[in-house]
Amino acid sequence: MKRYLLIIVFISSLLALCLSQDCETGYTDINGLCFHEGDLGVIQKMIDNSYTSGIDLGCEDYYSWYCGSPNPQMDSPTDSWFWNVIDDQSYYFADGDGIVEPLELGLQEWNDGRLISLMCGAYIYCSLSGEIPENISDLTEIEVLRLELNYFDGQIPESICELENVDFNDYLSFDFSYNQLCPPYPDCVPDDAAEYMDTEECWLGDVNGDFLINVQDIVLTVNLVLNNEYNSSADLNSDSIINVLDIVQLVNIIIN
Repeated sequence: MKRYLLIIVFISSLLALCLSQDCETGYTDINGLCFHEGDLGVIQKMIDNSYTSGIDLGCEDYYSWYCGSPNPQMDSPTDSWFWNVIDDQSYYFADGDGIVEPLELGLQEWNDGRLISLMCGAYIYCSLSGEIPENISDLTEIEVLRLELNYFDGQIPESICELENVDFNDYLSFDFSYNQLCPPYPDCVPDDAAEYMDTEECWLGDVNGDFLINVQDIVLTVNLVLNNEYNSSADLNSDSIINVLDIVQLVNIIIN
């Protein structure tokens, strides 16, 4: 099976070289095919955020070829779970260099150089983490966006609602469930597309529960310290004590 996949990768690359073409402005050539730079940029940002998130998936304790963020096996040409569909033809891009690159991420479909479908959870586990890029709205031609079953944190950017070709109410077209994304969610995101979120870390610093972290939370935290009271939302360093260390950390969150 592995030898078969390697042969497919070789043939795909050879055909791509034979069909090499000049790409229009705003598109980049990869293996003789043209891809929109904005679409590639969004995918690259997801990958970069995952590599820099510092998430601990316990890979050292429970080693697996598939453990890591992003999932390192998507880069393996001998273990490619899926191929990309580009203008109704299938291509493999995994090159085994140890770094997950945009065209190796998840299950993708492209049409005329634009990304129209990205699945990173429905059929393939990408193990993405960090924040969802604010520029996700650059995927102007996307029709299917499935990012469930990852480790995304922070918030879903409001810019997600600018994706005009996505049917947000169809779970087969859009789903962000089973992540660590914090409410409130944008108005265009239905409840069933944001189910089963792990929001345990969402409330740290939001002492008054208004979904904002600002000076009001600092004032309330100071009062907790003065009155020797406890509130789990104010315990930013999780040491079961509310003191000046939590205040300093809260100030840093607001500043940054």
